[in-house]
Amino acid sequence: MLDYTPRWFRQGYGWSYLLLVRHAPWVWMVSYELLEHGLIYRCVQPLRRWWNVRMTRRFLQMLRAAPPDAVLVTHFLPADVCSAAKRAGWLRAPLIAVVTDFHPHRFWIAPEPEAMVINTQEGAQVLTRRGVAPERIHIHGIPIARAFGTAMPRASLQERFGLHPDRRTVLVTSGGTTVGQFERVVESLTALEADLPGRMQLLVVCGEDEGARRRLSEYANTNRMPMQVFGFVDFMADLMAASDLVVAKAGGLTVSEALGRALPLVLYHVIPGQERMNAEYTARHGAAVIAYQPRAVAEAVRRFLEEPRHAAAMQAAARALSHPEAADRIVSEVLQPLLKSAS
Repeated sequence: MLDYTPRWFRQGYGWSYLLLVRHAPWVWMVSYELLEHGLIYRCVQPLRRWWNVRMTRRFLQMLRAAPPDAVLVTHFLPADVCSAAKRAGWLRAPLIAVVTDFHPHRFWIAPEPEAMVINTQEGAQVLTRRGVAPERIHIHGIPIARAFGTAMPRASLQERFGLHPDRRTVLVTSGGTTVGQFERVVESLTALEADLPGRMQLLVVCGEDEGARRRLSEYANTNRMPMQVFGFVDFMADLMAASDLVVAKAGGLTVSEALGRALPLVLYHVIPGQERMNAEYTARHGAAVIAYQPRAVAEAVRRFLEEPRHAAAMQAAARALSHPEAADRIVSEVLQPLLKSAS
């Protein structure tokens, strides 16, 4: 949708978010929490919708010129804009909103969608309390690529990534933009080699931060723990299939992809708001550990390595929370029935 917005808005949309979560997370937290209150949200929402519609006029013109048979959205901006088109009466196609966080914040919710797909039973209860009719709520999970639920031969992946078969593999991801203490987390994990020699190896994904990739690649050559460093990758499913544990920030998609692989998580950075909900839910159900400091991350990983029963319990919890088939189920159980009823 952002491709149909003014350039300054398109560029500022992501830039302003990163600025807040990196340098003023309390501003994002306060905004998120304030808009969760019904009275405040009802006051703000008319202005928000007016602004969203104004910024996406080109998209709405395209939508009106070529009416679709159905609209499926996975972000709250198109959810709000397409809801406005439904309310105006000219968009008659079924609208499906797929919530891609573990908690459905109010800015996801509107009366216009024929269906809302949510990840958890707790989220469904929130939707019901906020006025969404139960028959419009579908608990199918957050859609992830099919590769994250597809079996892959571990031996060939270990050979491909140069991994030692007798070491446990920990995947450390940056979230794409290396917010938080990413490099210090990596350093704290390599320090475990002194106490647990031969037990662990690292796969480190730096995303778009070329500076971090370069520094950590140089660092990998100076320490004893085996460590493979990557920049931006399009084979995250393969890296996860080769891993035993994921150390990551608490983004909804990263968490869902790891759970799709039945991989436990250690969450080292949690953006206030939606990521806090993601982290608390997975930790409450035993699939993740929240560790804000590098030393705490290392201790959580140490426990995973030293206590097989604890590791097995986390893996079982991750498997219980996983929805690797979410995308297929959304199509077959939500989209297709709505298309049939509309025809």
